[in-house]
Amino acid sequence: MKMKISAQLPLLSNQKGQSLTEYLILLVLISVVSIAGVQSLGKAIHGKLKDAKEKINSISVNPD
Repeated sequence: MKMKISAQLPLLSNQKGQSLTEYLILLVLISVVSIAGVQSLGKAIHGKLKDAKEKINSISVNPD
């Protein structure tokens, strides 16, 4: 019985794969959040530029 437990200990102490998986999960989560943030920011900027364009066009047409 002791031989079986001691033979499995090196397998349990190897955490390289676990660390790599954790880093991969973090990378994916950071990527998803970054993409969502850029899309949201892009939509906001697009809206502001559209409003500015409309104001410029209305001033150009009616210089009062």
